[in-house]
Amino acid sequence: MAERKTRSSCLPYGYRRGAVQPRRGTILYHLGLGSNQGDRRDNIEKAVIFLQSCGRVLRRSALYETTALGMPGAALFYNLSLALESRLSPPDLLAACKEHEASQGRDLANSHYQSRPIDIDILLAGDLVLETPELTVPHPRLAGRGFVLVPLFEIAPKLVHPVEKLTVARLLSRLRGQEKIRRLD
Repeated sequence: MAERKTRSSCLPYGYRRGAVQPRRGTILYHLGLGSNQGDRRDNIEKAVIFLQSCGRVLRRSALYETTALGMPGAALFYNLSLALESRLSPPDLLAACKEHEASQGRDLANSHYQSRPIDIDILLAGDLVLETPELTVPHPRLAGRGFVLVPLFEIAPKLVHPVEKLTVARLLSRLRGQEKIRRLD
């Protein structure tokens, strides 16, 4: 029997009982933004403005200063999370984000564990579970990164990870506190 698509199929798992709900024909994304090069605050603000052209920003966390994991000697990152309602498909949103990152000076070919002016990660796309060579949703390292979970907790503590089947609050409680995470505003 074929699986029936319903309006709730584009809601994040665990959000079907209320909270933020996207409009019909849209996907509720949770994104992570980071910058550790140049004017970090301005880089983040430019990314938020760009994302408003991709959909409607529903919630936004405070800005956090965080450890550059896996990057010894690198400058600290500024990070935030936001909820974005968009009509773009995950691959289309990824392509738009990569284009913005490149326009802001990010070297997309050699930027893994490198300093960068801006990084926009698709953390969750509703309750979608997707793995392609270009994109994995939920983000594969979401559950183990405090610099992602702390801002995400601020905007969606009861959001349930569609693979782990745990809330953001529970995922955060499992971390060992090895990262420096300081709220800025």
